[in-house]
Amino acid sequence: MTPTEITPVSVLFDLAKRQCGVSHKELATMLLSGRPLSDGRSPQSRVDDRTWVSRFIVHAPVGTLTDRYFCDYTVGALRLAARMKSRSKRALSGEAILDIVCGEAGRAMDDALRVHGQNPALYRNMLARIACEGSLSADERAEVALVLLVTAACTADVRRAVAEARDFADTAHGGGLVTPPPTLVSAAAYAGSAAADDSPRWLGLLRVMNGLVAGAPQWLEPTVTGSEIGALALTEGAANEVGPDVSGAHAHIWCDETGAWWVEGLDSRHGTVLVSGVSGEETVVEPPRGQREGWQPAPIPLAVGDQLRLAASTTFLVIEGYPC
Repeated sequence: MTPTEITPVSVLFDLAKRQCGVSHKELATMLLSGRPLSDGRSPQSRVDDRTWVSRFIVHAPVGTLTDRYFCDYTVGALRLAARMKSRSKRALSGEAILDIVCGEAGRAMDDALRVHGQNPALYRNMLARIACEGSLSADERAEVALVLLVTAACTADVRRAVAEARDFADTAHGGGLVTPPPTLVSAAAYAGSAAADDSPRWLGLLRVMNGLVAGAPQWLEPTVTGSEIGALALTEGAANEVGPDVSGAHAHIWCDETGAWWVEGLDSRHGTVLVSGVSGEETVVEPPRGQREGWQPAPIPLAVGDQLRLAASTTFLVIEGYPC
C-alpha cells in the first residue's frame, strides 16, 4: 500500500492476517455491527461479500467509516483476543499478542495514524504504559492493548482510543495505568519545521537530551485555556512527546491576556522544575508527590530560554516561534 492508501483500519486487517492468521472475513465477523444501515442491511450481513468488505471497510477512506459500521469496540477487541488465543495451529499467549501490537509489526499503525493527522506519540505512550503495567497479567495487558488498537483503527481517533482503553482497564481489571518509575531514555527524532507569519507567537517546547536537541518543537497555542503536557494528555493541542516517567497529565502551560506565559503542575507523580535561562536559578513548579509537605501550588512565569524538567527523563528548552 502507498502512504495515501494506508488507513488505520487497513493496517488492523493486515496485521491480523499477517501476524495472527485471522482472515479479513473472520475479522469483519468479529468487528462489524449487526444493526441495519440505511439500505436495510447490516454490515454483519455482508461479511461474505469480499468486494464490499474490501471497498467499504478495509480500504474505506478515513472519514467514511462511522460507529454504525462496527460493534462495540471493546467487544470486538475481546473477540479478537479470544480468537488469537484459541488458534488451532499456534495459539498466541498474552505476551505474544503484546509483542505484535507493541512491537515492530505494530509500528505500521503509528504511520497510518500520522498520515491521517493523528498523534502517534500519544498512541505509543499508551502502549508503553500497558506493556509495563505490573498490576495486570500478560493476558489482561494484551486485552487492553487490543482495545486500544481496535478503537484507534476503527475510529482513526487516538484520543478516543486512549480513553476507551483506560476506561476498559479501570472497569474490567479494577485499576488504572500508573506512571512508571523515573528512568533516562533515548528520544526518537521527529521531523518538522516552523514558518513565521503575522499571528501571535506560539510557545515551543524543544526536547534536549545530553546537550543535544531531540526532535522538532512541540508547539503550544497562545491561549488563556492553554495546553497540557503529559504522556497521556487527551486535550486538544497537548504535548505528548515525553519520557515514560512523565505523568499522563503532568503540567499545564498557558498564555494570559498580556502575552505572558505561565506553567503549573497537574499533580504529577515525579514533579517539575523550571531552570531560568537568565540566571540558571531553579524554581520548583511542583515537587514529587512524596515531597509536598508545606508546599503551596502557584503558577510560575515561563520565559524564552528557560528549561522545564519533567520527572527525570524529559527536559524542554522553551522557545517562541510559529508552527508550520
